[in-house]
Amino acid sequence: MDQIVSYRANPPAPSTGEGSSSGAGSGALTVHDAASALPASLPHNPAAVKTAADYLRALRRRIWLVLVVAMPLAIGASTWSLRLPRIYQAKAEITIEPPEYNSALSTLVARDLGQHNAASQEKYVPNHIVLLQSKTLAQKVVDSPAIASELTAYEDPAQELIISGLQVRRVSTSSTYIVTLDAKDPALAKKLLETLLAEFKALAKEENREGVEETRDYANQRLKSLKDELTSQEKAIYNQLKAMPTLGSGGRNVFEEKYVNFGNSLVQKQMRINEFQQQMMMTRSFGRPDFSSGGGAREQRIAQLQADQKKLVRALRKVKRIAGNFDSDPAARDLAQRLDENMNELDELNGPKTKMARDPYEMLLDKVQREYDDDKALEQQLLAQMQESMPEHQKFLSMVEDRNQTRLKIAKMEGDITSFNTVATAMEHKELVKAPLSIIEPTVPIKPSRGLYIAMGLCASFGLGIGLVVLLEHVDHSVKVPEHVTYGLTLPLLGVIPRIRRTASTHRGGHLWTPGEPDSIEADAFRNIRASLLGVADRRGPILSLLVTSPKAGDGKSTAALNLAATCARAGERTLLLDVDLRRPTLADVFPPEPEKEGTLYGLVDVLQGTLPWQKTLRHTELRNLDFIPTGNPRDIPIEILGTLELRQLLTALANHYDRVILDGPAVLGMADCRMLGRMVNASLLVVRAGAHQLVTLQRAKGMLEQSHVAIAGVVVNGLTEDVQNWSSYGYDGASAGIAVRKLPPLRPRGNLTANSPDDSLVLAGSMNT
Repeated sequence: MDQIVSYRANPPAPSTGEGSSSGAGSGALTVHDAASALPASLPHNPAAVKTAADYLRALRRRIWLVLVVAMPLAIGASTWSLRLPRIYQAKAEITIEPPEYNSALSTLVARDLGQHNAASQEKYVPNHIVLLQSKTLAQKVVDSPAIASELTAYEDPAQELIISGLQVRRVSTSSTYIVTLDAKDPALAKKLLETLLAEFKALAKEENREGVEETRDYANQRLKSLKDELTSQEKAIYNQLKAMPTLGSGGRNVFEEKYVNFGNSLVQKQMRINEFQQQMMMTRSFGRPDFSSGGGAREQRIAQLQADQKKLVRALRKVKRIAGNFDSDPAARDLAQRLDENMNELDELNGPKTKMARDPYEMLLDKVQREYDDDKALEQQLLAQMQESMPEHQKFLSMVEDRNQTRLKIAKMEGDITSFNTVATAMEHKELVKAPLSIIEPTVPIKPSRGLYIAMGLCASFGLGIGLVVLLEHVDHSVKVPEHVTYGLTLPLLGVIPRIRRTASTHRGGHLWTPGEPDSIEADAFRNIRASLLGVADRRGPILSLLVTSPKAGDGKSTAALNLAATCARAGERTLLLDVDLRRPTLADVFPPEPEKEGTLYGLVDVLQGTLPWQKTLRHTELRNLDFIPTGNPRDIPIEILGTLELRQLLTALANHYDRVILDGPAVLGMADCRMLGRMVNASLLVVRAGAHQLVTLQRAKGMLEQSHVAIAGVVVNGLTEDVQNWSSYGYDGASAGIAVRKLPPLRPRGNLTANSPDDSLVLAGSMNT
């Protein structure tokens, strides 16, 4: 604590200055270093840091809220669970297999030549699963005459019974599926599922049949169109043949054939020309033989050569008749070469005057060259004719090629149709959807699981109640633990007062006032407060005048002041209880006035006004050593009267007359009354109600007292409800060991005490004597 508190045995006399600090009685509490008026700042608010223990205490404190929230919800959830209808599930296992076609027929089924049907095959099963769960199939089931009469109670039976209760689950990666249908009636569930699967099988079979027939019709139409196309192509080719004179057998171009033949002939003649030219060069290079040496031999040789010449000529004629191509025939070439040699030799033997003296190769060369030149001119004519007729001929060839392709298509289509008819016959009789004819009627309902629902409802209900309590505790930052109060205010804890219980022995006139239960833990709590005050006095000097205050009204300061005064009186101290709360006086009705004594109807305000001395307003209570001075009638009395010199002098006189003067003062926050009163007493006691304020509120109240140099002896936590058992050795029902208690008759109060709060109950602590 920033302030330094010290006690002196001989206090100075009270002065008239309003700002001076004075005490009453034999000791005074002096406060130094008033510059630090506010408490030391804390690293965090201890009340805002919630632990698991805080939430557990909150649950114990507000278990009633948990029950209030959870019980109706739990009852509602249980009732709802018990009223749920029983649901039965019919189950069947089906198999869906797509139709299988070989690759040769896939184009027919797909209706797109050149494309495979794998995509449609993969979509077959998913599409039929969607069909099984569709509204169309469900409507066919409910429209069936066999069960239509049983569904009249439903507004939309297809949606309510089939679609909402139908589930299809695949078995691993196979083509088998588990189909389940839920319904309230087991017989109806069985009948609906059987009808649904029968309609599904029939629909799949009809769809397959229609697909086969549609594919067959498409293939036949396609074949017919191909045949019609072939007929028109052949007719066009026939007309073209009649219109084009240049067409030969097999659709060949006449000019093209002539041009090719002439080209071959020209090549052969060019080869002959080359051969003749080579022979002429060889003859000129080697020369001719000379036969002039002998006349007889020369004539004989001429005769023999002439005979050979005739033979060679006959042989050449024979070869020409036999050979297909005379010019390129090897035998003809050999005979011609031998004939040329024979003629050359005759020319040499006969001399230049003979007719055969000229080179025969030159003669043949001239002849072949003339023929070659004539054929070359003819070839150019054929080329021009061929080029002129080529566009029409090319058009004719295209028509022929188209006709041939159409014939191939027709042959392929006829083969595909034959194969498809064979496969389609088997496919029409194949069951693509296999389902059982009969389904076992369910006997045990699958839901509701009432036990589980009730357990879940209980858990959710109590969880909601507990969550609400935890939420309230989380947002509640009020100080409930005494350690938090002392830690946050840096003040000593003088005592803890539990919440005072209302019992038959303490109830009186709407108040709680007990001279008959001094053995309660409430009485022990005030004894602990007095013991703490004695400890403070031992260390720092006696506390004769004590102001009991609180941060706000309703913290129980009047109860604390009353019971603390009764405890001090029971301990043998001459005690005076003074009610100085001019705004809300509450203690006057506890100690009724004495009608036979003059002045007991008056109080403190009358003394301060000088109307009568304080002894005239004194009320002697039924408790030995306890006197009481009420406030009096505070109407039209200014609050500033609490800061006058008369009050200081009164307190000094009372401190000299009594061992303990306890002032029931007003609250601190928002009012200056307590700050003025605190400067006139030895010490003040700050009463804080547990769970009523946040720590910042208490810090503000303490700061205001310290700013006015009010000495704070300590803090008392009132109305504690949590962890009470750890502040008492015996608990609520335990009796103080070794203490004999004498019950007192009830007092006779008059009027009605206005409590500061519902828990501001009055308990007189200690064993009180009449």
